[in-house]
Amino acid sequence: MRAYWHKIRKFTSAGAASPAVPPSTSPKARRASPQPATYRAQLHPEVEASLTPQQRAEIERVIALAIPKPAPKLVDLRFTIDLLISRYFIVLMVGKDRRRTQRHVPVSRLTQLGNWVMAVALLLGFNLALSTSIVMLAYLVKSALGINLFPGHFRGFGN
Repeated sequence: MRAYWHKIRKFTSAGAASPAVPPSTSPKARRASPQPATYRAQLHPEVEASLTPQQRAEIERVIALAIPKPAPKLVDLRFTIDLLISRYFIVLMVGKDRRRTQRHVPVSRLTQLGNWVMAVALLLGFNLALSTSIVMLAYLVKSALGINLFPGHFRGFGN
């Protein structure tokens, strides 16, 4: 299985490993999907030689349909976290869903309800964390400036 993923990574990386995709320095160009000819070039030479022009055209057409097309994103945040023993990546993308196919596995009502509840819980948690951070920051700024909203009410622990 690792060899399979290595071959796929070889297709998507820019540089000498994939001759059909010209190397580029821009991040968007590096994330561009490979061309159908790149995948077809991985065929065994004997099999490639035995294909007719119609078969080659049909294979390239099917591969072109299978390669996902990039769509504009409202948010495209990508970064990596390097730890001592491993490296992790985080990707957050927000955009319109343009997939042509539906899910092959039917989703139960209970799963849909659970997804909805978790989405609401995550939004509420994010809102609570952000609100708490803003209030704490405002309190620290107020304290640093020496502003006392309630005179004589709270003098601090040191007095």
